[in-house]
Amino acid sequence: MSSVTAYFSDIYRGLSTALVGMSITLRYLFSRPVTEMYPDVKPMTPTRYRGVHVFEEEKCIGCYVCAKACPVECIEIGVVRKGKEIKITRFDIDYQKCMFCDLCCEPCPAHCIHMGPEFEKASFTRKGTILRFATPKSLTEEEKKVEKVAKK
Repeated sequence: MSSVTAYFSDIYRGLSTALVGMSITLRYLFSRPVTEMYPDVKPMTPTRYRGVHVFEEEKCIGCYVCAKACPVECIEIGVVRKGKEIKITRFDIDYQKCMFCDLCCEPCPAHCIHMGPEFEKASFTRKGTILRFATPKSLTEEEKKVEKVAKK
């Protein structure tokens, strides 16, 4: 008798799960579709979204902490110091390597780098995935030598 009872209980469980699945399907069949018109209407990003970095060059003190904290070493910084004056000659992030982990933003003492809401940085070339945040500045020959030494 137990095998017959098990047989009918298996049939009952199979039918009940099929009915649950069909009820969910019918509920969504008669609801309005949720479609975002992406290129025309930008989606709302959450406040803590980790998109492309935002770099505030005027706040940067050139301490290299963000580059040291990056686990995949995708940040390259070039700094020339002359007394108390600081020139940020290079601040590049290679988005081929970047994991968007936010580990570079946390230790920054000047809070000059943080994650932004932008996410559209597709490129057809590998060079297009390297974003150069610092504005190019003209360096003297002496400053170029100092920068080469600092890189080593």
